[in-house]
Amino acid sequence: MKKIIICESCGAINRIDKTKLSASGAVCGKCSKDLDTSAKVQSITFDKLEKIIQHSELPVFVDAYADWCGPCKMYGPIFTEFAQKNWQSAEFYKIDTEKNPMISVKYGIRGIPTTLIFKGAKLEHSQSGVLQVGQLDQMLSIF
Repeated sequence: MKKIIICESCGAINRIDKTKLSASGAVCGKCSKDLDTSAKVQSITFDKLEKIIQHSELPVFVDAYADWCGPCKMYGPIFTEFAQKNWQSAEFYKIDTEKNPMISVKYGIRGIPTTLIFKGAKLEHSQSGVLQVGQLDQMLSIF
């Protein structure tokens, strides 16, 4: 299985074999800069999300949020904690719905925060509201 790593220098999407994630020396295939393979949630654009879900072998969890949203601010740390715990089992991203309105149009987001789960380039689950780590664990076990 391969994990998607987005280059912080050029924004290119890189696919790295999961067994090589802990080894140092992973470099971007486009700009040859070192890749950060640590567990973290990256902010992405709608266009980048569309490319990621097409190429991901792992489930893709997306936190759709807005900066002004109080519940989104509560959910961000929960989503990040879950992502750090499960970073080798799935892909984790966040997307600002204010800066990327097409996500709401395409995937029917009516309230935020909304967690979207993609598998095999298809939206498998969408749930609005603040979720707890246990709920996210249950969702990951399904996919």
